[in-house]
Amino acid sequence: MSRSVVPVIIRPHLVPFFLKEFEGTEALYLNKRVKAAKISTSKPLGKFIRLLIEKTAVPEHVDKFHMYLSIQDREGSPEFFGQIYKCANGTNSFLKLPEAGATLINDHLEDIFRTSMIYYVQGHIKYNPRAQITQAIDYFLIEYDLYECGFGIETLRRYYYRVMNEHFLLKRLQGAGR
Repeated sequence: MSRSVVPVIIRPHLVPFFLKEFEGTEALYLNKRVKAAKISTSKPLGKFIRLLIEKTAVPEHVDKFHMYLSIQDREGSPEFFGQIYKCANGTNSFLKLPEAGATLINDHLEDIFRTSMIYYVQGHIKYNPRAQITQAIDYFLIEYDLYECGFGIETLRRYYYRVMNEHFLLKRLQGAGR
C-alpha cells in the first residue's frame, strides 16, 4: 500500500505540544525526534479532517490519518515540522485538502493548544497557592519547548488575563474573542 500525502503543514509552535500530548510511535533518527500519531476517523478530530478533504471520483474508505511530527535539533535553534497524511492505494485514489481546510485544521489545533494552556496555568495556581501566573506560564513554556518557537511569558500572560477577564474559558471555541 502506498501513501497518498495530503499536505497539511502544521504551525511550528503546535508541533512540540502535540508531539508530547498525542499517542504515537516516537523515534530518534538523524538528530531528529519524530513521532507518527494515528488519528482515527471515528474520533472528532479525524471526522473533522475527513469532512474537509475533497473527495475524488472514486469513493475511498479511510479509517485513519497519520500525523507526522518532527523536531530536528540544530545548532542555535531546533526546527519544528508537522504534517497530516492518509494511507491509501495511490494507484486509484487521490485526495486533496483546500488551503482553507488546512487553515481550519491549524485553527482548531490552535484552539486546543490555547485552551490547554489556560487550564494548565489554572491547575498550577490552584495546587500551588503561592505560585504566580508568570511562573505557571514559564513552566508551560518549558514543558512544551515553546521558548524555541518564539513564545514569551509576557505574550501568554496578556492572553491569560484577557481570557480570565472575559469569564468564559471556552469563548475561543465559539468564534468570539480570537
